[in-house]
Amino acid sequence: MKFIKNNGGAVVIVCIVAFLIALFVAFFAAKQVQSTSTVEFCNSCHEMNPFYETWAAGKHGTDAKGVIRARCVDCHLPHDSLANYLSTKTKAGLHDIKAHWMGKKTDWLGIWKNRGPYVHAAYESGCKECHKKLIAPGIPLKAITGHKAYLNGETKRTCLDCHHDVGHGDLVTKFREIQASAK
Repeated sequence: MKFIKNNGGAVVIVCIVAFLIALFVAFFAAKQVQSTSTVEFCNSCHEMNPFYETWAAGKHGTDAKGVIRARCVDCHLPHDSLANYLSTKTKAGLHDIKAHWMGKKTDWLGIWKNRGPYVHAAYESGCKECHKKLIAPGIPLKAITGHKAYLNGETKRTCLDCHHDVGHGDLVTKFREIQASAK
C-alpha cells in the first residue's frame, strides 16, 4: 500500500496504458475475426475454389434469388456460444493453413461418399441461426411433418440429413470433374 501511495500517479498511468493496450488488442482481434469471416477470404486458397463455385450456384450463394445468402462461417462454425465459435474458428483456420502450406490433398469425393465426419462439417446451430421459423406458409406437407417431428424431438435426423446439398448444391459432380482432370 505504501508503494501505491508514494507512486499513485505512476500506477494510474500504468493502468491507463495497460487499458489502452488491451483495448487496441481487442479491437485488432475483432477486426481479424471480421476480415477472416468473408467468403472472399475463405476462397483465397485455391483448395476452396470448388466449394466457392458450388456455393455461389447454390441456394444460399451469390446466384440465389430471394433466399438467405450465407457466408462460409454462417454454416461451418458453431453458433451456440462465442467461445466455441472463436475456438472452432481458430482450430479450423490453423488446420487450413497447415494443409495449404503442406500441400495436403483431401479425398473430398471419398469423404462425401462415405458421409464420414470431417473437419469442416456444417453446424446445425448455423441453420437455426437463420431459419428460426421451420413451419412456414407455403412449404410442402412432407416438410411440415418432418419439421414438426424435428421440433418435438421425435426424430434423430438433423437439418443436414434432409438438406445436405443446400449449401453447395452438387459437390459430387464438381469433385468428379476435379478427379477426372487430375488424371
